[in-house]
Amino acid sequence: MSSAQPDGPQAGPGAPAPRRLKIGIDVGGTFTHAVAVDVARVELVGKAVVPTTHGHEDGVAAGVVQSMHALLEEATIAPEEVVLIAHSTTQATNALLEGDVAKVGILALGSGPQGLRARREARLGQVPLGPGATLETAFRFLDVSGGLDEARVRALLQELVAEGARALVAAEPFSVDRPENEEAVVRIATELGIPATATSGLTQLYGLRMRTLTAAINASMLPIMIETADRTARAVAESGIQAPLMVMRSDGGIMDIEAMRKRPVLTMLSGPAAGVAAALMYERIANGVFVEVGGTSSDICLIRNGRPEIRAAEVGGRRLFVRTLDVRTVGVAGGSVPRARRGKLMDVGPRSAHIAGLEYEAFTPELGEVEVATFRPRASDPEDYLALRRGGAISHAITPTGASNLLELSEGYGKGDAGSVRTAFEALGRFLGTSAEAAATRLLELGAARVAPVVKRLLSEHKVAADEVVMVGGGGGAEAVVPFTAKTLGMEHRIARHAEVISAIGVALGILQDSVERTLLNPSESELLAIRREAFDRVRSMGADPETIEVHVEIDRRERRVRATASGSPQLRARDLAGPRPGLDELRQAAAHAMKVAPDQVEVHGSEDSWLRTFTAEHRVPVLLGLFKVWRMPAAVVDAEGVVRYRTRDAFCVTASASEAEGRLSELVARYTSWGDGGLVIPEVQLVKPHQLVDLAGLVEAPQLLALASAELAPLAPEDPVTLIVVPRS
Repeated sequence: MSSAQPDGPQAGPGAPAPRRLKIGIDVGGTFTHAVAVDVARVELVGKAVVPTTHGHEDGVAAGVVQSMHALLEEATIAPEEVVLIAHSTTQATNALLEGDVAKVGILALGSGPQGLRARREARLGQVPLGPGATLETAFRFLDVSGGLDEARVRALLQELVAEGARALVAAEPFSVDRPENEEAVVRIATELGIPATATSGLTQLYGLRMRTLTAAINASMLPIMIETADRTARAVAESGIQAPLMVMRSDGGIMDIEAMRKRPVLTMLSGPAAGVAAALMYERIANGVFVEVGGTSSDICLIRNGRPEIRAAEVGGRRLFVRTLDVRTVGVAGGSVPRARRGKLMDVGPRSAHIAGLEYEAFTPELGEVEVATFRPRASDPEDYLALRRGGAISHAITPTGASNLLELSEGYGKGDAGSVRTAFEALGRFLGTSAEAAATRLLELGAARVAPVVKRLLSEHKVAADEVVMVGGGGGAEAVVPFTAKTLGMEHRIARHAEVISAIGVALGILQDSVERTLLNPSESELLAIRREAFDRVRSMGADPETIEVHVEIDRRERRVRATASGSPQLRARDLAGPRPGLDELRQAAAHAMKVAPDQVEVHGSEDSWLRTFTAEHRVPVLLGLFKVWRMPAAVVDAEGVVRYRTRDAFCVTASASEAEGRLSELVARYTSWGDGGLVIPEVQLVKPHQLVDLAGLVEAPQLLALASAELAPLAPEDPVTLIVVPRS
């Protein structure tokens, strides 16, 4: 907890520097957690929790505000200490799941053959959102052969409103190239006091039907999300906090409140994003599997070279032009209820203590006399779930959390009442005819058996070996799932610090992020540079410090798509510039462990004052069942805190001054370009600048790669060291 007084820190001779705090608020299904994180030390300085306010007239926004005020009071935080406040939101996801969305009016525009296309592709009808939930749409068409008739637009929009539409969409073929008509419709709708979305305002990709669907989903959320944003912003301002207000996105970044008012669809399906953001920014995972374990389910996401895997979002089985984390959800967690047949445990979950309306055995003091009985959590469930009967009534669950307590795997938040846990599992042992420890072990093995295949499949799909990544557990139930799952897969593992509030920490530390996408068959170097600049400018306009902004450009030839993703921080990380750091020997040890070589084999590249250092090693490895050995040069990039930011099994590395790097890179790309089935294949390239790692692996042609490399090198001083990591593609 902090010792700062509510009226703010007092500066004076010898006084400590004022704290700079980020507040993160995570809205969960049951509780809303708020935390404060010190920017300089990246340490938790306070936390608070309130029940999530689903039934409040202000919705979950009320809980966001309540948790914030509780945090300010409990951690004695002065408003002027806060440099940023960010929160996650479940409203977009809940609205879709429950069908609690506004009816949307679609005004399609077009002329000639494109008008026929607009009539066909922009008419959505009823859009399925999920089981029992639909989005209603109304439709009008306007022929714009003679130009846009604004009076006619106004009349058609009023017709849509009279038909029940509370939000509007403007849709025209090829509006990504000519957005003027769509923008005019949105302007007129705004004048009428109706929220509206232009399809070209959400994405620059071709495909009118998918663009219209994405815009309709976005528009359907506008009324409720604008109201929530306004209430939250007003409450934050009334608290005296002048810091920027941010919202969690579904791809793991954050965006400012103004962007959320226009594009709430970007918060859809963002539930696991906060935990993954914490895995990246707080736990500093560069290569790992992050498993966030709640009470009912576990969310699993793969992180490679500092980036989580991403996929296209889907609603009602249809893809959207929205990117979300590639998260796999498994119905087993800390509160899952076991099942038994013929006197043997045979499964655990998907029902949980929360769903069954039972208390946790681990968190009940003096459990007393109990016995194990079978029951149905819900009327449609089989009667093979196990629970504890006390005083003649089914009252308490037997859970993986209790099992991890019995086996002394739980500490901190997950630590329960040892006596009650012992009582519960001795009762389970009697029911199964075994010991309490054996019953607990079997329960955790069954949970791991549910999670391990999902992790294994995720690694296989992305061609990652289990020994190349670490499993990190977050969430209140992490100790009940992660240790046994990692053991099953032969993986290293650890439990995140402050695992129970890891998502709130992730919200606080989330990076500003945005993407620009274009449909381009064969992008020129100038087009790539323009897309890169647009992504950079978007994040800078949100408040990111230009020196922190990184832009990753990738080309998808199959989809004929170019994507530039920019990310940055509102300020330079203070701890990048000061404070104790590991010595070179410790960095060498971290690199050697990542590359699976002995420390004395490791060579270092880059200058001593660089934030990023590159390490390489030459060694021989067996191939073809050990009949032959070949030379490999693995490489690892390690930051000054000892975190491995990138690694590869085999590469060619060279360090040069910034003035020479472009020429050297051109030579290396030419040397390691090969012929493949589709023509020339350029190598993957990582550009290691003193304080930034630039990933150029998403490019497919040498001129494109060299153009972007030149743009990245331009801000450097001629003498700055740059390491080039070149990986031939097989």
